[in-house]
Amino acid sequence: MDWSLIASIFWKFSLGVLLLALTALAGYMCAAVGSLRNSLNSIRNTLNSTESIVNQEVGELISDVDKTVKEVNKELPQLLQNLNGLTASLQGISESEIQPTVHNIQEMSGALNQSIQELEELVQKATSFSGQTLEQATFFRNQLAVSLADIVSLWQGVKAGWDSFAARAPESEEETLETDASTEG
Repeated sequence: MDWSLIASIFWKFSLGVLLLALTALAGYMCAAVGSLRNSLNSIRNTLNSTESIVNQEVGELISDVDKTVKEVNKELPQLLQNLNGLTASLQGISESEIQPTVHNIQEMSGALNQSIQELEELVQKATSFSGQTLEQATFFRNQLAVSLADIVSLWQGVKAGWDSFAARAPESEEETLETDASTEG
């Protein structure tokens, strides 16, 4: 039996097995990348939905609270002015009877001012929290986009390598046949 024929058959058989193994590996990698891509799309959609809900709900809440604070702030000076006028009138009528009442009204005004300040601080904290939440959601969404881009780049590299290997395989086969033909001739 001719050893070059045996070597050629062995070489072609080995190359065929290797190509089948690489094809199976490429198929598995495609399936894994597809599954990962679907998972990443699902996560991105969930984050977008969460961001939208947070924007709507928290935005409406902040808007309502802000309107309430503005209305209270608009009416507060007039309320204080009315209270001061009332205090002056009541002092003119009976200083001995109204004095304790005036003191209580002033304490209530101070407590109301303090409550309004606390409400404003609460609105500021809610606004800050909303901004931080949006920043965090944007950060995680961007991190997922970068990871997806890395996976796509890896796939393109593997595909380019495979295409290069596939292009060289027929050339190697032709060279082997030409070598066999020249040794026989």
